[in-house]
Amino acid sequence: MSHTAYWITPDDVAVYLFLENTSHQRENEILWDLFENHKAHIPTEYGSTYLQFKQSVMNLLNIYELDAVSYDEAALILMEIEHTSLYSEEESDCFDAYFKLIWLQLRYSGIAYRKVKLRKLLRDFGYKRRSEKLTSRIQQAIDKLELKTYLRGYVPCSIDAISLEDVIVIRLGEGSML
Repeated sequence: MSHTAYWITPDDVAVYLFLENTSHQRENEILWDLFENHKAHIPTEYGSTYLQFKQSVMNLLNIYELDAVSYDEAALILMEIEHTSLYSEEESDCFDAYFKLIWLQLRYSGIAYRKVKLRKLLRDFGYKRRSEKLTSRIQQAIDKLELKTYLRGYVPCSIDAISLEDVIVIRLGEGSML
């Protein structure tokens, strides 16, 4: 897997802003902080200037705020002009996108941690059982973003070494990459 899977893209930021429903002022603060402090993790095609990065995020945010009919029309228009599809995310990127969203929430939403039961996490991604490859893939996404996982009581843990019934507490690492 390439390092680019862990870059913060305009799509990641737009999804976060859409889900958080923040004020316009807070959106600008988040975008500015990302651009100023985490520019090395923004793909160059979006991050050469702050205005270019902001415009890319806002264009996607506007699309996400459309109703279902308008969204489908926008997808058709983008496909006609040979723009990438709105449905381009591969399954392999789902874990990356999920943990990047958690990273953004921990960094900008004023929460210190996220809790999730391992069984629920796997079920949400359509898995009924875990495999070594799957837990390795999840752990890789967590490690690349420098997130830390704990069990209750602030006990450090690794995804492949815990029970399906364990609740994982996810926090930002001290020197979090992004």
